[in-house]
Amino acid sequence: MTKYEEEAPVLTIDIGGTKIAAAVIGRGGEVLARARGDSPDSSDEVVLVDAIDRIALQALASFGAQLRDMAAVGVSCAGIINNRDGVVVHSPNVAALRRTPLREMLVERFGRPVKLANDATLAALGEWQFGLRKAVQDLVYVTVSTGIGGGIIAGGRVLEGACGAGGEVGHMTIDVNGPPCPCGRNGCWEALGSGRALAERTVSRLEDGEPSIIGDLAGGDMDKVDAQLVSIAAQQGDSLAKEVIDLTAFYIGVGLGNLINIFNPSVVVLGGGLTKIGPMLLEPAERVARERAYVTSACDIEIMTARLGDESPLLGAAALARGDILYSW
Repeated sequence: MTKYEEEAPVLTIDIGGTKIAAAVIGRGGEVLARARGDSPDSSDEVVLVDAIDRIALQALASFGAQLRDMAAVGVSCAGIINNRDGVVVHSPNVAALRRTPLREMLVERFGRPVKLANDATLAALGEWQFGLRKAVQDLVYVTVSTGIGGGIIAGGRVLEGACGAGGEVGHMTIDVNGPPCPCGRNGCWEALGSGRALAERTVSRLEDGEPSIIGDLAGGDMDKVDAQLVSIAAQQGDSLAKEVIDLTAFYIGVGLGNLINIFNPSVVVLGGGLTKIGPMLLEPAERVARERAYVTSACDIEIMTARLGDESPLLGAAALARGDILYSW
């Protein structure tokens, strides 16, 4: 980059199964403009790129800029990503991304340098670069939402792994005889401690006839039962809701304990929609993590919620685009 380009803002994009977000990010991590739209329900990669282009241009227009004014473009996407080649190998919730050369397609579309990485990895980078301000060198970030994902900063470097799958913590096995996971295996952390798992556990107990106000809150429609609804019921004293949240917290804590033992981080950062349940989920999860983590007897590990919220991956994508981070290749 030239001096001018170094000072210029970057365009960042976060691609998910239901939404695409774009932002213009300044040199110090300031969010200068935002745009958001729905992800297309299509397996056609060109349709997806068209949607990305449209939402990116909305963010730029909101800032009063054009693509040529951007230093670079950083892209965050769920799934396994070969960062070296810029190929999305597999994205579980985006049908258009199956061994898709997304970086090459976006470079052709935007005419700017493009860098691409996993969304949870970039959320870890965003929290480290702009939330913690690089106060630590070893960090584990876990997003607990519909699924579970993660990103690892080790010695000030992002852990990518041999094929871009470093940090796929949601698919470590917690129970070999556990329930099926969307990845096709059984007993993954995601299958036990995610928002989807919490909802499925709740519906199963309701269908078995256990008493609860959750069914009434859902208007009798079990498809409407989600973590937010269960949380509302628990706040109103519903015993089934409290039990389901307690069990989910236990599984989250078990997984966190494993990660603490493996990576020995200074800080564990928790993000994602499920963390919005608050202390009734997070406090027991932290207690279980500390009880089960062997290394906590030797290290003082801080467990905190994400400081940047939903903007973590967009800010991480900005740091990636500028080359502010090294990968542990």
